[in-house]
Amino acid sequence: FRSRFVIEPLEPGFGYTLGNSLRRTLLSSIPGAAVTSIRIDGVLHEFTTVPGVKEDVTDLILNIKQLVVSSEHDEPVVMYLRKQGPGLVTAADIAPPAGVEVHNPDLVLATLNGKGKLEMELTVERGRGYVSAVQNKQVGQEIGRIPVDSIYSPVLKVTYKVEATRVEQRTDFDKLIVDVETKQA
Repeated sequence: FRSRFVIEPLEPGFGYTLGNSLRRTLLSSIPGAAVTSIRIDGVLHEFTTVPGVKEDVTDLILNIKQLVVSSEHDEPVVMYLRKQGPGLVTAADIAPPAGVEVHNPDLVLATLNGKGKLEMELTVERGRGYVSAVQNKQVGQEIGRIPVDSIYSPVLKVTYKVEATRVEQRTDFDKLIVDVETKQA
């Protein structure tokens, strides 16, 4: 989703100051939810394949990173996905617990052939900004649990521009135009 905000008039120079501060805050400080780790039956690490699934585990993780979720829980929660082939596995096949919502159910996660079977646990947590898979790895984590890069921020892109605007006879005031693109949550 996209929105445009216009703030005017601002004292000369305030447009850039306010625009840059808003951009940095919107991109880094708004809390959200994301998948932090997965566990797939029969898979020990991300550099392998799942029998009967067209995509390898790395491609599956890339698709999962596009999942848009929201959570009311402060603690990590687990969602389950169980599907047998043939056919597409979409985000709509995920069974979220109460208080967790999947906002892009049409997202294709994998393709199963006739004998394909995919059983997966997805751990969802709340946070801010971006956290790499290395940072999501926990000490003493069970074998087979694969950490995933987490993009918590619901804001995808923020741009701003400053134009001159007029107030009565003065033409040196700033007009701040902020464009914000968010996830579909």
